Amino acid sequence: MLKTGAIRILAEARPLLLDELGVGAAVLLTMGGVALHMYRSRHRMSVEERVKDSKMTETEARRQIRFYERCAPAVTALGVALLALAILDLAT
Repeated sequence: MLKTGAIRILAEARPLLLDELGVGAAVLLTMGGVALHMYRSRHRMSVEERVKDSKMTETEARRQIRFYERCAPAVTALGVALLALAILDLAT
């Protein structure tokens, strides 16, 4: 019974509402990528200080710095691409 009720709700949902949710998710993803970009330099300084204080190994520091160098642009690009697709879908 629950399964058919959930399917009915999804089937009756307005397509525009789902499109708006897609735009909202794309905006949140883009803003997450921008936040990673903004925090990246501060995080790098913090990691360098921890290495200097011998609280972290150089290997772990490199791994954390590499994470921000790769993930920040990837998340931002993915968010922008999804936002562009959602806007194009709304326009048609």
